[in-house]
Amino acid sequence: MVLIGHPLCLPNPDSPASGFKGPRGPLKHRCSLCLKPKSALSRCTGCQVVRYCSREHQVQHRQEHKSICNKIKKSRTKLNKEEHAVRYAEPDYMTPSNAFETHVGYFWGLLNTRNYMRARFDLADTVRRLGTLDGVSEGLDHMWDMLRLCRADNMGVRDLIPPMMLRLDQDQECYDFIKSYATDGERGDYDQDNMNSPFLTVKDANLLEEVGYLNQLGHVQHISAVMLLKLKLLIDIINIKLARKVSATRLPPGLWKRVEFHVVRSPISRQWIGEPYHILTSLQHKFQLHVKLLARSIRNFNEHFVYALLNADAHLGSYPAYWSPGSFEEVELLLQYSYVAWWEHEGALELLQSAKSIAGKDSEDEIEDMMSGETFRNNPGSDRTREELLDDVSRNRLWGYFDDAVDDAQSLSENRPSEVRRLERKAIWEAAKEEEGEYSEDDGDEDEDEDEDDD
Repeated sequence: MVLIGHPLCLPNPDSPASGFKGPRGPLKHRCSLCLKPKSALSRCTGCQVVRYCSREHQVQHRQEHKSICNKIKKSRTKLNKEEHAVRYAEPDYMTPSNAFETHVGYFWGLLNTRNYMRARFDLADTVRRLGTLDGVSEGLDHMWDMLRLCRADNMGVRDLIPPMMLRLDQDQECYDFIKSYATDGERGDYDQDNMNSPFLTVKDANLLEEVGYLNQLGHVQHISAVMLLKLKLLIDIINIKLARKVSATRLPPGLWKRVEFHVVRSPISRQWIGEPYHILTSLQHKFQLHVKLLARSIRNFNEHFVYALLNADAHLGSYPAYWSPGSFEEVELLLQYSYVAWWEHEGALELLQSAKSIAGKDSEDEIEDMMSGETFRNNPGSDRTREELLDDVSRNRLWGYFDDAVDDAQSLSENRPSEVRRLERKAIWEAAKEEEGEYSEDDGDEDEDEDEDDD
């Protein structure tokens, strides 16, 4: 089993699970105390990545903010020191005089640049964890430049970049980035040490294309980012259809199109505003299929993903120093990098939880039979309670009910379509069972009549 070390082998972060759950929706400049988005905000001169709507709020927040503010200031000072050491190094047979001019693309190959790269990663990771628009933007800028300096990406920043881009609604750029790694970066003849080789050259890739090529990547971090992107687009389509249902009969087209503009998040989705209903439905079905195919791919590479994602509070405090492909530690690290992106995209986690809930309701009647069966009793996990088994079963069946969750999400009816279908199936099953019982009674009566005739 291959164990992969985190680039910094950092200890567990100080922030609790609640630190991953800030305001939901697009990142905006907000006051760090009252969290209200406003245009006139003053920036903290210390860390430079949080803002306040008034001097009073900055003073009130000072005690809470002081520790992270000082940490960021120290990180900036350390980075400047390490940059100076690289830029003005004493040259020898192993050390160039200024690697920023002579070794762009090969930085990790030089021993004297590694402290600089570690310091830059530390600053980028710290500011992006704050969850502010300034912090995420700065963190992403650092990581882009780290890739420019070291194409081999020995620090693993390529795993953090996609979730950050999604948080900033750089959706097309995110997909292009992942496809570049999945295509150019996976070619057998690709030479990452050749600076003349194409690097991250994919532009405006088709988001409606099939997703099967990602199976060759085998990279859970990137596949899950594409899955979140597809969910983001699916939710936009659902919101357009809901807005259309409400406003189309009450407003002229010019106005209901404006309403639709305000219910989508992704810049990509704006092209579908005002499109005919059948086109929206076709897009919806395509994204639903893509999400399910990507979910299957992720499960093949790491079966723990959905469990960890839907039970994140129990695992966001874990920051593993080592992990292996397919391990639970791999997913714990993925949560550190991307859970906040899932949280900020309203509707994504809710769709998965809804599908799990629908699966649970449809599976309740089977649990007793499962627990009494030999397969359950003779295999690991036989000590699970009824509730624990139902939770496992509903999670395992989640994707089979994903379409039902989407139907519920786009319905304005008080009666959820999934519940209507469940009750219809249950009524049919009970009627069939009752009819079967009647046949059994009739057979019994016939047997008694035959016995009497024999007598």
